[in-house]
Amino acid sequence: MGNAGCCSSSKDGAPAYEALSASPVGRKKALLVGINYKNTGSELRGCINDVNNMQAILIKQYGFKLEDIRMINEDQDRSCWPFKKVILDGMDWLYRDAQSGDVLVFHYSGHGSQYSPDDKSMPADCICPLDLIIERKWPDHVILDTEIHAKLYDPLPPGCKAVCIFDCCHSATVANLVETMVVKEGPITEAKKKKLVKELTRQRDSVATEVRFYREVNSGKLDIKKKSREEMIQLLEKHAYPKKGPYGPYSDPATANYNYLMSISISAFFEDSVKKAEARLEEKEKALAHIQSMKPGEGAEIYIGNLEQDQQTAYGQRHSGKDIRIRYLPQPGREQEAPDSSKSFSSAGLSGVLTQSKYRDHQLWVFSGCQDTETSEDAHVDGSYQGAFTWALLKALEADGFRESYSNLLVQIKTYLEGGRFKQVPALSTTHKTYLDLGFLGKLIDDGRDS
Repeated sequence: MGNAGCCSSSKDGAPAYEALSASPVGRKKALLVGINYKNTGSELRGCINDVNNMQAILIKQYGFKLEDIRMINEDQDRSCWPFKKVILDGMDWLYRDAQSGDVLVFHYSGHGSQYSPDDKSMPADCICPLDLIIERKWPDHVILDTEIHAKLYDPLPPGCKAVCIFDCCHSATVANLVETMVVKEGPITEAKKKKLVKELTRQRDSVATEVRFYREVNSGKLDIKKKSREEMIQLLEKHAYPKKGPYGPYSDPATANYNYLMSISISAFFEDSVKKAEARLEEKEKALAHIQSMKPGEGAEIYIGNLEQDQQTAYGQRHSGKDIRIRYLPQPGREQEAPDSSKSFSSAGLSGVLTQSKYRDHQLWVFSGCQDTETSEDAHVDGSYQGAFTWALLKALEADGFRESYSNLLVQIKTYLEGGRFKQVPALSTTHKTYLDLGFLGKLIDDGRDS
């Protein structure tokens, strides 16, 4: 499908997206990699469950055949254990003879990390095969984002859909695609709304008390100049003025007092202070009114853009001179190194590669379990160990009848993660913003037919 076909219009003026709306008649294949790193110091417990659960969903809900799904994990025969060569060979198998109309799925659950060849380079995302844990050879036994690109993105033929899922740490830009959607905060729920209203009401009332006190002082009703310390404390208590402890909100309530006010100059209570307090009160009232007006399902905080490019632009500003610690499976020898702020940074990954026009026709979607600076959790949920992201993905698909657009699906994933008290922020990358509104694995949203 060329750009002309992608951008052509139907009779009613809406984009036709011919190849995307055509029913896929080709083969459906999946490569599912789950690594628990059994009996090692890096052992996980939910990765094999992830791929087993994904296999069941693909067969029952999306028409995949068992013989067209390759499983790579430690529960298989040793020839199918998740060593680097086995995983790369599996990627070759997945794309072998792929053609227009095919639907391909790659799912990885395991450790993720970042690799940097020197202190001049921005770390590149990578995934961690089993032999990395056994032999600890960097970068020989990691699979870098450049290798993932060469195997899963570059060879994708026109008209063939591919969905890749990375439930691992440091995975937000593992795709390095042009358009990335990040749901920083999920939509409002009744429980979240109730919690926010309670907290904002507390904040508003606290500021309102402060404003009343300042106004009475400035009007002359309270002549604080003539009052002793004891009288001032009684006055503040009468007006329910908030006390503070030495450790802020973490202080023992018994240690809370008005010392922070006693040390302030008397001028702090004059006109300038009341204006500032009134401005803060107005902000709190507006914020409270906004939350009270919101309905469940509204209010998601969403970013859509070139995440890799934006991160590289801000890299020097945000990280120069700070201690960068690689989480979870750190690259040996770089755990404690801080970057030299006097040096410029370049990417060790695929900066700018996928802005090339030839990738615009790739029908590719890549889910990431978290941001590059975060970890994906391996947790006990719903009675078994699972990856938090994969669990949320499957819960969201089930709740929407397995017919949901990619963009709405990511919002629902974030909602489930927040409901499970998982703080990781998922991402979805693709090659064209319009592709975010298509149905997951080619299913139309309205009636379940293939798109």
